[in-house]
Amino acid sequence: MVDSERSEDDLPPLDIERAACIADKAGGPAIVPTVPVRRRDSPRLLEEYLRSLGSREMAGLCIVAGNPAYLSSGEASERPGKSLWRACRLAVEAMDKRPVLLGTEGVEGVSTRICAALGVTPFLLLDLGAEDEAEAFSAAARRSVAVYAPFYIGDGLPEPAISVLISYASRRRRLRSSVSGVLGVGEALRVSLVGDVGRVAERVAVLASRGVGILVGYPAVLTWEQVKQFARLAL
Repeated sequence: MVDSERSEDDLPPLDIERAACIADKAGGPAIVPTVPVRRRDSPRLLEEYLRSLGSREMAGLCIVAGNPAYLSSGEASERPGKSLWRACRLAVEAMDKRPVLLGTEGVEGVSTRICAALGVTPFLLLDLGAEDEAEAFSAAARRSVAVYAPFYIGDGLPEPAISVLISYASRRRRLRSSVSGVLGVGEALRVSLVGDVGRVAERVAVLASRGVGILVGYPAVLTWEQVKQFARLAL
């Protein structure tokens, strides 16, 4: 999954199409780029991605409102509801039952209605109360949900991983509201998947029992070993 929302990180549609072609031949993984609808160029980006992915089996699309940190002040002031409806309708039509994910953070109300009406998959961020949130979205949308979570699988926790996990935790609204002062490692561990494979698998099993069908992981240490360890988990 291509998770970045910053325009400078956008992969050219031709590269997306080539990656999806390789994924088709290999039988996976699915190529899932992200479109933040509050960006001014989102209609063009959406059209190009859908054109590139429309004929590919191992493909999907993630639609989000757009994090204000990556938007201009004018873009960030836009109400995203109508744009989310439009983007999801176009994506559902073009993707023809292939996965369409919709980011829910900050737009919980409208995203619940869109998911229920159009059959797209709610995409949540791991935060405090994620299990309850997943269960509620799953019931409202009548389908399993996706959850994004940073992870580190192994013994101990190296310093680079700590920095990534604390940075992620500092952006989670429910965790922030429950903590006074500076967030530490202990707080970060509450909204991440950390430990050996068995321990992480137990947490994943709980999420799965509450309606999570897709787990999107971000390695706190970007190595092939971490990716391989994550692949051992199963929902």
